[in-house]
Amino acid sequence: MIAVIGGGPAGLFAARLIKLNQPSTDVVVYERNGSDVATFGFGVGLTEATMSNIAAADPHASELVRQASHAGHDLQLRTGTASVPLHGARNLAIGRAELLAVLTKLALEAGVTIRDGQRVLVDDITADVIVAADGVRSATRAKYAEQLGVHESIGRGLYMWCGTDFAVDSAFFSSRTLGDGLYVAHAYPYTSERSTFLLETDDETWDAVGLGEFDAATAPGESDERSLAILTEAFADELAGHRLLANRSRWARFSTIGLDRWWADNVVFLGDAAHTAHYTLGSGTKLAMEDAIALSQALAGTSDIAAAFAEYETRRRPPVDRFKLLAARSQRWWESYRLRYQAPAEQIALSFMTRAGNLSVADFARNEPETAAAALASLGGGRPSDPSELDDWIMTRMTPATDAPVADVHWREPDVWGREADTVVTSLASARAVRLDGPDDDSAVGARIDLAERIRLTSNAMTIVALPDKDRTQGTSAVAARRCDRIELRD
Repeated sequence: MIAVIGGGPAGLFAARLIKLNQPSTDVVVYERNGSDVATFGFGVGLTEATMSNIAAADPHASELVRQASHAGHDLQLRTGTASVPLHGARNLAIGRAELLAVLTKLALEAGVTIRDGQRVLVDDITADVIVAADGVRSATRAKYAEQLGVHESIGRGLYMWCGTDFAVDSAFFSSRTLGDGLYVAHAYPYTSERSTFLLETDDETWDAVGLGEFDAATAPGESDERSLAILTEAFADELAGHRLLANRSRWARFSTIGLDRWWADNVVFLGDAAHTAHYTLGSGTKLAMEDAIALSQALAGTSDIAAAFAEYETRRRPPVDRFKLLAARSQRWWESYRLRYQAPAEQIALSFMTRAGNLSVADFARNEPETAAAALASLGGGRPSDPSELDDWIMTRMTPATDAPVADVHWREPDVWGREADTVVTSLASARAVRLDGPDDDSAVGARIDLAERIRLTSNAMTIVALPDKDRTQGTSAVAARRCDRIELRD
């Protein structure tokens, strides 16, 4: 028997795929909430890449999920009175409750047994394999913490999940100030009558507005109505007379979780129970469903459970680790948004699109040539019309080398807003120019670009980043997005 703890997207999809691959095996899902309990959450996003992966593993599931989804919204950045496009219609969104309904139906069709309203622990179950899909606060992970090697870090920014009772005409990011507060909304439609409205703020607003007092006065399981009133006022234009929908909505800080090992004994972890990645780059649902595909394939046709678990982790860890790295850079970009929100909209757009290092200036210019052209205007004339020639052009538009003394910094720590970075930045207070160097792995390269941006945003020092030639495109994108003034390339 294979038991699955958790009836979210990860658990339900894994159960269906395992049962399809092993029809003679009993597969049971234990979900702590009863079928009469309202599902928490609003809409979740799914990229076409994820949908392609689902279609390859289970065409019928892909078809049903797509049919239940709201398709085709584009993405815009809105700052004050300006609105600029970021990319065209290429995303899907689906209500979490609707997604669970589809996956429940698919699991039952495959012959999976679902036991709702049963809060079980590992010790309560006798099974050959136990799949721990019990979410970000996984009790199963807590039991095996020593064997798994659990790492958790808490974000600096604050966020709140809400919804609206109308479909916004396009997905957008919007920042608004109200009194002493700065707030950001991430909104996208997930049905013809509903949108997700994810709100963010920072510690400066938390302290200045007294949001902490509102939070302390909000009872467990209730929504922070005083904060919701402020947010409704701040985003009055975006809401257009509608209200924010709340479901135990209150401020929280994002928890990034990782494991040294994804399995122990006969228990294997997937989805948020195994790893989390910041929501500003993608959804945990994406990672969870792709985990389910890999685990079901690893378990198929073998009785060697340890070997199957090892294969699953070997296949999934590299893409998950890369996604987490990109998501962490995106998280830190948003957590420092206060330092850039007053820049021209096109400049913010270019910085946003290249923030994680996985997209280049050329990528953005191909999709949104007018926005890219406006963002690049500060580099001067002669901009080539062919996006493939932008790297060479940007190299000729960098800030000239300086004769001033240059402070050398060796850096590799991804968290460029942590205490170690604080110490470095403080030591550079009188520096006129700073050169950052370090290892050549992806994490270290991104880290010194991000530290250069912090120095540039908070001082008048010129910033120079040394990079391997393989990262030339990321370097030119950093120059164009004003993360640094110059790059130096080496073989």
